[in-house]
Amino acid sequence: MFNPKTLILTSTYPTDLSPPNTNPHHRLRRRFTTILHITSLFASLIALSLFSAAIPRWNSNFFHNAGPNRGDWTDGMPIGPLAFAFLYHAAALIYTRSPKSRGSGSNASVSSLSSLSRRSLLIHTTIPVLVLLSLLPALLLAGYGSLFRFWQPAKRTQSGILQCSMLNVFTRECSPVFYDIGALQIAGIVFGTIVWSVQFTLLLVALRNLRRYLLVKQLQREKLAQYGGHEYPERTDSHRNRRRHGSGSKVGSREHASWHQHPQRLAGLPSPRSGSGSRSGSRSGSLADSVNEGQPSKTEPPHTQQQDVPVYFVQTPEASHPPPSRRYG
Repeated sequence: MFNPKTLILTSTYPTDLSPPNTNPHHRLRRRFTTILHITSLFASLIALSLFSAAIPRWNSNFFHNAGPNRGDWTDGMPIGPLAFAFLYHAAALIYTRSPKSRGSGSNASVSSLSSLSRRSLLIHTTIPVLVLLSLLPALLLAGYGSLFRFWQPAKRTQSGILQCSMLNVFTRECSPVFYDIGALQIAGIVFGTIVWSVQFTLLLVALRNLRRYLLVKQLQREKLAQYGGHEYPERTDSHRNRRRHGSGSKVGSREHASWHQHPQRLAGLPSPRSGSGSRSGSRSGSLADSVNEGQPSKTEPPHTQQQDVPVYFVQTPEASHPPPSRRYG
């Protein structure tokens, strides 16, 4: 008996484990996952292009007073996680669209099983976690070191004249490069945020698949333990029966061998069809019964009990010891 606290609720069991070709929900989830990969692929590519275009223009006009480098290192931080996400999505789409994974019939079922293997689930769970943990601080640093934070409207004099003084140093009219680089940085951060959001959704999908995988494995372990517990006593009983039949066959073979080795014991035994033979047989039977009654009964285990010897196997009494006569009446 299992502890009911350790059993899974019936409502949490996977309700559908049919092949992908006959399961519309599986096809819908697979299409949704493919759309997420394609969206994140293009978003990461656009974000890489935007940050890569903003870095040289920023280095040619500005420099950092603090940090590991005087160049635009804040815009270079998101490039690593974005490139990693781009390669991951490209590899996932190539594997999904490959002929091996799109096989029909038995190949499709095999590919579906391989796609839900433990290794693939760990890969699809670990990579989004790494991208999420590395991309979020990189985007925060890129936003903190960007130029769009200094944007400000132009301030004109009372006569309506715009003077590029310290009051208007960060305006579009006086410093248009601020707005060009800032626009690239804003766009890169926006597309990077899209990549982060898609990665979070893919992580939820991977965790759901991992949960279903663990539920199926736990259900299989419970079934194996349940059926294994019922099979163990059956195997024990069958083993005992084999031993019992084996011991009986050994005893029978020994009696058969002794019968063939001593055939002269039954040489003087008359035919059971004749009357005298029947009387002698009855006398010998009564003698055997009396002898058996005189001896104490011994209980033997089931596997050591011998088969009953027929009446005509009993040796006839010697002439010097005639059987006692019994009178009936």
